[in-house]
Amino acid sequence: MSENSVIESIKSGDEAELGKIYQKYRMEFISWVVKNYSCTIDEAKDVYQLAIVIFYENIISGRLVEMTSSIKSYLFAIGKNKMLEQKKLANKYTYNLDGTMNMIHEEEDSKEMAEKEEKTFKMVENCLNLLGDPCKKLLELYYYQRKSMPEITEILGYKNADTAKNQKYKCMKRLKKIFEKKTLNVV
Repeated sequence: MSENSVIESIKSGDEAELGKIYQKYRMEFISWVVKNYSCTIDEAKDVYQLAIVIFYENIISGRLVEMTSSIKSYLFAIGKNKMLEQKKLANKYTYNLDGTMNMIHEEEDSKEMAEKEEKTFKMVENCLNLLGDPCKKLLELYYYQRKSMPEITEILGYKNADTAKNQKYKCMKRLKKIFEKKTLNVV
């Protein structure tokens, strides 16, 4: 079946055809997004769902009448645009060690900001190494791998999620002290 006839089929209400498209590109799309945009599998799945919905809405609304590229290329382009939107939005904010969030002003020089962020990131990474395990592992699981407290509890063998949360709080306090000490020594 040609791609334009697939579009016509979906427009006429053939949900099975949309289901075939969904299954056909799903795993490849998720792998591609995770690899190219450094996101989690769950984030990639969400973006794929959104891409399928936009694809479907564009067909039903008449915005997509005829394919000028492949359906795969069309879905991947939607996904790319959505990931870039999410990354741009995420880059407007910075997170402090205490978990608070600051909005970055657009007029700041991006090169200077990138250098500053890189320097801070390296310092935090150095401080994490000085912190040692199990704190280092707990904080990496929570902040870098975005694991939930129940998942961390299971991975690190804590009694319950509240114990893991309490340990995270203590680890963050220790990390802040190391960071502050390092910052004072650098200045």
